[in-house]
Amino acid sequence: MKLTSFISAVLLILITIGTAAAQIAAPEYQSPITLEQQDVIYTVNADGTYTRDETTRVRINIDQAVQSLAQTYLQFSETLESLEVLEAYTDTAAGERINVPKDKIITQQSPVSTNAPAFGDIKITAIVFPQISAGATKTYRYRSTQIKPLFENQFSMSEYFPINIDVKSATVTLVAPEDLKINVQAIGIEGGRVESDIPGKSKWIWTIKDHSGQRPELYAINAINYSPRIAATTFADFNELADAYLERESDKEKVTDEVRKLADKITAGLTNPRDQAAALYHWVAGNNRYVALAFGLGGVVPRDADTIIQTGYGDCKDKVVLLNALLAAKGIKSAPVLINARDVYWQPDVASPFGVYNHAITYLPEFDMFLDPTSETAPFGTLPYPLFSKSALVTRGLDKGSGLKVLPDSSPETSTSDNLTTITISDDGTAKGKSTIRAKGAIDYVLRSVMASIPPGQEGQLARAAMASAGQQGEATLSFNDPRNLAEDFKIETEFTVQNAMLLPGPGALIVPTGVPMPSPIQDLARMVNQPKITFPMLCLGGEKVQTTLLTLPDSVKVTQLPRPANVQNAYGSYSATYEQNGQTIKVERRLVVKMPLGLCTPEVYPQIGEIGQSIGRDLRAQILYGD
Repeated sequence: MKLTSFISAVLLILITIGTAAAQIAAPEYQSPITLEQQDVIYTVNADGTYTRDETTRVRINIDQAVQSLAQTYLQFSETLESLEVLEAYTDTAAGERINVPKDKIITQQSPVSTNAPAFGDIKITAIVFPQISAGATKTYRYRSTQIKPLFENQFSMSEYFPINIDVKSATVTLVAPEDLKINVQAIGIEGGRVESDIPGKSKWIWTIKDHSGQRPELYAINAINYSPRIAATTFADFNELADAYLERESDKEKVTDEVRKLADKITAGLTNPRDQAAALYHWVAGNNRYVALAFGLGGVVPRDADTIIQTGYGDCKDKVVLLNALLAAKGIKSAPVLINARDVYWQPDVASPFGVYNHAITYLPEFDMFLDPTSETAPFGTLPYPLFSKSALVTRGLDKGSGLKVLPDSSPETSTSDNLTTITISDDGTAKGKSTIRAKGAIDYVLRSVMASIPPGQEGQLARAAMASAGQQGEATLSFNDPRNLAEDFKIETEFTVQNAMLLPGPGALIVPTGVPMPSPIQDLARMVNQPKITFPMLCLGGEKVQTTLLTLPDSVKVTQLPRPANVQNAYGSYSATYEQNGQTIKVERRLVVKMPLGLCTPEVYPQIGEIGQSIGRDLRAQILYGD
């Protein structure tokens, strides 16, 4: 995807500044930058190659934007593209123009492949601007030439302008041969096809004028989903795009003697095709190191299965090739699938792959199941949570061959967790307890991923820090089985001691001790709805979470009042909490159910999700009243 060069830095600023402002009574929103001018011109050739000329002029509005925007980074593949910076200068806040010296325009290898240069040819050209401060303006012009198209004789592009920044003037122009059929979709931006002033050429022009940036929102999904954007492509439809991908991919899945031998070894003793598929998936996910490969056409052409086996590493499309080859060796049909792995849900009507697809997974038609062999922490039948509910391009295996298919939602039936905690409070008010968490589906993936990131030997330190973050003093331990053993059910266990959990002697009030907080949809949902309303969609996966706490109080304590039960239900879920006393033991059961089609909480849905979240917030602060 060809993003305008300043966008990544701006988005970081918007996240750290704008979302913080959303939580506080803030003054009127001020965009970190103003895009004073941006002109992008695509000149397309009949064979799909093209030049992209860009002129950008950006005014820095606030001090917090200076550090990130004092440099501009331009990325390109030296095998497929050339890049030339034509002009770059700063207009200082005092009105002085200073050209960027040639030695401050530096081309170097991308950080992605710095440690493994044999795996990539992605280069970064950095423009280091002098005298950047709030009030200064930076200007640069450059030309990128696509020497070889990613797909033979095909052109595709996408552009977008973040809705959170001020735009004074921006123009995108597309020029192509008259006989080259280009399909276009533009959203939130004026313009389209115009009468061409160039003989033999077709022409499109889109413009944005005097747009005021909107305040970013906490938890909002990627701005590309709701910002002005354009997608254009020569692909006639998604079937043609699928065929183009398979043309370069299918022969890589060839079932060789080495592939067949490995498949037989992995599935030894298994006769059921589903069991075989699970074993092969778990092996590929757990035994092949992920390495980002981007060398020339490596962005769309994977390596062959034998090479991947021999090297023991690969990127997402390599892992898909290996898994599909192993499945084919056992007679199990599969298909490569193109999808976006980030929080981008926009699926253009036109079949442009740029800005839309950045990840490959596998589809099993026999089981109507999607698998992501790149993930090391998603068991068979489970997807990483960013993939749920998205539209993806299945390249084969559907009733009509290839086409778009929406991945399943995360639902209360498929994504669950159970947390059982037992706590005993002694006469001095110290609470000792232990907790066991089990999960499946998206919640299981989240828990595995979090635990897999903890360096061995630091579990206790993390547990104590988590307790302290909840305002509790004490000691804690954290243990779990191997999160990367995808064939085994995952379980997390904690033990903890909380000092001064209960003030004795009474009378007093007790909030149920948290113990060691773990990633929890119950607490998370309560935090997510701290805004009165939202303007942009936010991620809100469905699932069911049950937390049961058995709290035993000292014999000397008399409970005078239990919290009221909580019970709220609407079209998008429910929350309930019950408190029951049996002798000196109080059983607290909290249950959250979220049913969210497409996994997104929209502005229309937010009030009902907010109703559930507010009920959770009130209940988590509920107090058990007691006396001597």
